[in-house]
Amino acid sequence: MNIKINMLIVSLLIVLLAPTTSSAQGFKGREVLGIRLGGIVTQGGLKDEFGKGSEIELYFIEGLGSWFGVDIAFSSHNLGESLDREKNIEYLGYDREIKLNIYSATVAFVALGNIKKRLIPSLEAGGGLYSITAIIPAGFYEGHITDNQPGIYAGAALDYRITKNLMAGASFKCHYIFSGSDDAHTTYFFTEEKRSVIYQITVGITIFTG
Repeated sequence: MNIKINMLIVSLLIVLLAPTTSSAQGFKGREVLGIRLGGIVTQGGLKDEFGKGSEIELYFIEGLGSWFGVDIAFSSHNLGESLDREKNIEYLGYDREIKLNIYSATVAFVALGNIKKRLIPSLEAGGGLYSITAIIPAGFYEGHITDNQPGIYAGAALDYRITKNLMAGASFKCHYIFSGSDDAHTTYFFTEEKRSVIYQITVGITIFTG
């Protein structure tokens, strides 16, 4: 089995088996709203064709128990311009710049703990829909070619509680996207790979409510 799938499965098991003694100070019934900014690192064909990129993520967590909840996130993984002009021409039929964005909507199980009250580590694992979008600039307008694909991910975060309702921290996620199996799918066309992996590294601000 692919090593990345093994990593995601292990991460999911860690989350699901997290001990209830790691209570995030009565997380049940509370909500979390946050924003994260940062970058993404790619590998394989995606790295060769598009390189690195930037990241913005909005997320919402609903506390279901004292130490766990459900995390809903909306992200823009911006890979920027294609590095392969010949592929651009082959893809469009003419010479035009192509940018690649991957927009994701994910749902995950998240477990939170406490370290000396102010440090809050968390683990999460889940999946969702990844909208792989080729953007073709045309003067004041842009053309879009979109390919929606499923994917899974696992991640970890460490937040520092500034006040009762405000935290700041850093997050790491590994996204494993099923990116198609023929040239009708954008990332497969450019990379000739059926799976795409992106590593998301961000920092952000989180607000507790409730």
